[in-house]
Amino acid sequence: MYEEGNSKYCYPNSNVLINIPGFKEQRQLDAFDRVVTLDRLRMLHLKPLKGDYNRAHLCEIHRFLFQDIYPFAGVYRNEEIGKDSFRFANVQFLEPETDRLLLELKAENLLKDLNYKVFTERIAYYLAELNVLHPFREGNGRAQREFIRVLATESGYHLDFTAVEAEEILKAMIQSPYNTQKLIEVFRTITKRIDE
Repeated sequence: MYEEGNSKYCYPNSNVLINIPGFKEQRQLDAFDRVVTLDRLRMLHLKPLKGDYNRAHLCEIHRFLFQDIYPFAGVYRNEEIGKDSFRFANVQFLEPETDRLLLELKAENLLKDLNYKVFTERIAYYLAELNVLHPFREGNGRAQREFIRVLATESGYHLDFTAVEAEEILKAMIQSPYNTQKLIEVFRTITKRIDE
Protein backbone atom coordinates (compact mmCIF):
# COMPACT_ATOMS: atom_id res chain seq x y z
CA MET A 1 0.00 0.00 0.00
CA TYR A 2 1.25 3.48 -0.80
CA GLU A 3 1.79 5.84 2.06
CA GLU A 4 -1.03 8.26 1.51
CA GLY A 5 -1.49 10.52 4.52
CA ASN A 6 -3.35 13.57 3.24
CA SER A 7 -3.12 12.76 -0.45
CA LYS A 8 -4.92 15.07 -2.86
CA TYR A 9 -5.78 11.92 -4.80
CA CYS A 10 -7.87 10.59 -1.90
CA TYR A 11 -11.25 11.52 -0.51
CA PRO A 12 -11.00 13.96 2.45
CA ASN A 13 -10.06 12.24 5.71
CA SER A 14 -9.61 8.94 3.86
CA ASN A 15 -6.94 6.80 2.22
CA VAL A 16 -9.38 5.70 -0.51
CA LEU A 17 -8.41 7.06 -3.93
CA ILE A 18 -11.00 9.25 -5.60
CA ASN A 19 -12.63 7.01 -8.17
CA ILE A 20 -15.16 7.32 -10.97
CA PRO A 21 -17.81 4.99 -9.47
CA GLY A 22 -17.52 6.88 -6.18
CA PHE A 23 -16.63 3.98 -3.86
CA LYS A 24 -15.65 5.23 -0.41
CA GLU A 25 -14.66 1.84 1.01
CA GLN A 26 -11.32 0.33 -0.01
CA ARG A 27 -12.64 -3.21 -0.32
CA GLN A 28 -15.33 -2.08 -2.79
CA LEU A 29 -12.80 -0.12 -4.84
CA ASP A 30 -10.34 -3.04 -4.82
CA ALA A 31 -13.01 -5.47 -6.03
CA PHE A 32 -14.15 -3.12 -8.80
CA ASP A 33 -10.55 -2.40 -9.81
CA ARG A 34 -9.75 -6.15 -10.07
CA VAL A 35 -12.80 -6.95 -12.22
CA VAL A 36 -12.35 -4.01 -14.59
CA THR A 37 -8.59 -4.30 -15.08
CA LEU A 38 -8.73 -8.07 -15.53
CA ASP A 39 -11.22 -7.52 -18.36
CA ARG A 40 -9.08 -4.75 -19.86
CA LEU A 41 -5.95 -6.92 -19.69
CA ARG A 42 -7.80 -9.72 -21.51
CA MET A 43 -8.72 -7.23 -24.22
CA LEU A 44 -5.09 -6.16 -24.52
CA HIS A 45 -3.98 -9.77 -24.90
CA LEU A 46 -6.32 -10.03 -27.88
CA LYS A 47 -5.43 -6.62 -29.32
CA PRO A 48 -2.31 -5.04 -27.80
CA LEU A 49 -1.87 -1.27 -27.72
CA LYS A 50 1.15 -0.87 -29.93
CA GLY A 51 2.99 2.40 -30.02
CA ASP A 52 6.36 4.10 -30.09
CA TYR A 53 7.51 2.88 -26.65
CA ASN A 54 7.66 6.43 -25.38
CA ARG A 55 5.97 8.23 -22.49
CA ALA A 56 2.76 8.76 -24.52
CA HIS A 57 2.57 5.01 -25.21
CA LEU A 58 2.97 4.16 -21.51
CA CYS A 59 0.26 6.71 -20.64
CA GLU A 60 -2.04 5.26 -23.31
CA ILE A 61 -1.75 1.79 -21.76
CA HIS A 62 -2.43 3.16 -18.28
CA ARG A 63 -5.42 5.14 -19.57
CA PHE A 64 -6.88 2.08 -21.29
CA LEU A 65 -6.56 -0.05 -18.15
CA PHE A 66 -7.91 2.47 -15.64
CA GLN A 67 -10.18 4.87 -17.57
CA ASP A 68 -13.32 3.54 -15.89
CA ILE A 69 -11.79 3.58 -12.40
CA TYR A 70 -9.65 6.65 -11.76
CA PRO A 71 -9.91 10.22 -13.04
CA PHE A 72 -6.10 10.32 -13.29
CA ALA A 73 -5.90 7.39 -15.73
CA GLY A 74 -3.05 7.99 -18.16
CA VAL A 75 -1.79 11.08 -16.30
CA TYR A 76 1.52 11.27 -14.45
CA ARG A 77 1.23 11.81 -10.70
CA ASN A 78 2.06 15.19 -9.19
CA GLU A 79 2.71 14.20 -5.60
CA GLU A 80 5.48 12.20 -3.96
CA ILE A 81 4.77 8.54 -3.11
CA GLY A 82 6.58 5.65 -1.50
CA LYS A 83 6.08 2.16 -0.12
CA ASP A 84 7.48 1.31 3.28
CA SER A 85 10.87 3.06 3.43
CA PHE A 86 11.34 3.25 -0.36
CA ARG A 87 10.59 6.54 -2.13
CA PHE A 88 9.75 6.46 -5.81
CA ALA A 89 11.14 9.05 -8.21
CA ASN A 90 10.59 12.68 -7.34
CA VAL A 91 7.77 14.29 -9.34
CA GLN A 92 10.09 16.81 -10.98
CA PHE A 93 12.14 13.99 -12.54
CA LEU A 94 9.31 11.74 -13.75
CA GLU A 95 8.89 13.04 -17.29
CA PRO A 96 12.56 13.71 -18.15
CA GLU A 97 13.70 10.41 -16.64
CA THR A 98 10.99 8.42 -18.42
CA ASP A 99 11.99 10.09 -21.68
CA ARG A 100 15.68 9.36 -21.03
CA LEU A 101 14.99 5.72 -20.18
CA LEU A 102 12.78 5.12 -23.22
CA LEU A 103 15.28 6.81 -25.53
CA GLU A 104 17.84 4.37 -24.13
CA LEU A 105 15.43 1.55 -25.01
CA LYS A 106 15.10 2.87 -28.57
CA ALA A 107 18.90 3.09 -28.83
CA GLU A 108 18.91 -0.64 -28.06
CA ASN A 109 16.56 -1.19 -31.02
CA LEU A 110 13.67 -2.00 -28.65
CA LEU A 111 15.59 -5.15 -27.61
CA LYS A 112 15.08 -6.78 -31.01
CA ASP A 113 17.48 -9.46 -32.24
CA LEU A 114 18.86 -10.22 -28.79
CA ASN A 115 19.59 -13.74 -27.65
CA TYR A 116 17.54 -15.11 -24.76
CA LYS A 117 20.16 -14.46 -22.05
CA VAL A 118 20.75 -10.83 -23.02
CA PHE A 119 17.05 -10.18 -23.66
CA THR A 120 16.03 -11.36 -20.17
CA GLU A 121 18.75 -9.21 -18.59
CA ARG A 122 17.74 -6.09 -20.50
CA ILE A 123 13.98 -6.51 -20.08
CA ALA A 124 14.52 -6.93 -16.32
CA TYR A 125 16.58 -3.73 -16.32
CA TYR A 126 13.84 -1.72 -18.07
CA LEU A 127 11.05 -3.02 -15.85
CA ALA A 128 13.12 -2.27 -12.74
CA GLU A 129 13.81 1.28 -13.94
CA LEU A 130 10.16 1.91 -14.82
CA ASN A 131 9.19 0.64 -11.39
CA VAL A 132 11.58 3.06 -9.65
CA LEU A 133 9.93 5.89 -11.59
CA HIS A 134 6.41 4.76 -10.61
CA PRO A 135 4.92 7.57 -12.69
CA PHE A 136 1.24 7.01 -11.89
CA ARG A 137 -0.61 7.42 -8.61
CA GLU A 138 -1.97 3.87 -8.85
CA GLY A 139 -1.74 0.98 -11.31
CA ASN A 140 1.96 1.21 -12.11
CA GLY A 141 2.71 -2.51 -11.96
CA ARG A 142 -0.06 -3.55 -14.31
CA ALA A 143 0.65 -0.77 -16.81
CA GLN A 144 4.40 -1.44 -16.72
CA ARG A 145 3.98 -5.20 -17.17
CA GLU A 146 1.67 -4.65 -20.15
CA PHE A 147 4.11 -2.16 -21.69
CA ILE A 148 6.94 -4.70 -21.24
CA ARG A 149 4.77 -7.60 -22.50
CA VAL A 150 3.96 -5.80 -25.76
CA LEU A 151 7.61 -4.81 -26.18
CA ALA A 152 8.66 -8.44 -25.69
CA THR A 153 6.14 -9.64 -28.27
CA GLU A 154 7.50 -7.23 -30.86
CA SER A 155 11.00 -8.46 -29.99
CA GLY A 156 10.02 -12.08 -30.68
CA TYR A 157 9.37 -13.23 -27.10
CA HIS A 158 6.26 -14.26 -25.18
CA LEU A 159 5.98 -13.35 -21.49
CA ASP A 160 3.68 -15.35 -19.23
CA PHE A 161 3.53 -13.57 -15.87
CA THR A 162 1.21 -16.32 -14.57
CA ALA A 163 4.10 -18.82 -14.76
CA VAL A 164 5.48 -17.38 -11.51
CA GLU A 165 3.70 -16.76 -8.21
CA ALA A 166 2.71 -13.11 -7.75
CA GLU A 167 4.57 -13.06 -4.42
CA GLU A 168 7.81 -14.08 -6.15
CA ILE A 169 7.41 -11.30 -8.72
CA LEU A 170 6.71 -8.81 -5.93
CA LYS A 171 9.86 -9.85 -4.02
CA ALA A 172 11.94 -9.54 -7.20
CA MET A 173 10.49 -6.09 -7.87
CA ILE A 174 11.25 -4.92 -4.33
CA GLN A 175 14.89 -6.02 -4.74
CA SER A 176 15.24 -4.72 -8.30
CA PRO A 177 16.29 -1.12 -7.52
CA TYR A 178 19.38 -2.55 -5.81
CA ASN A 179 19.91 -5.85 -7.63
CA THR A 180 18.04 -7.19 -10.68
CA GLN A 181 19.24 -10.80 -10.35
CA LYS A 182 15.95 -12.12 -8.90
CA LEU A 183 13.99 -10.24 -11.55
CA ILE A 184 16.22 -11.69 -14.28
CA GLU A 185 15.46 -15.16 -12.84
CA VAL A 186 11.73 -14.35 -13.01
CA PHE A 187 12.08 -13.34 -16.64
CA ARG A 188 14.01 -16.53 -17.42
CA THR A 189 11.05 -18.48 -16.04
CA ILE A 190 8.30 -16.53 -17.85
CA THR A 191 10.01 -15.82 -21.20
CA LYS A 192 9.85 -18.02 -24.29
CA ARG A 193 10.70 -17.34 -27.90
CA ILE A 194 7.50 -16.95 -29.92
CA ASP A 195 8.77 -19.34 -32.61
CA GLU A 196 9.43 -22.18 -30.11
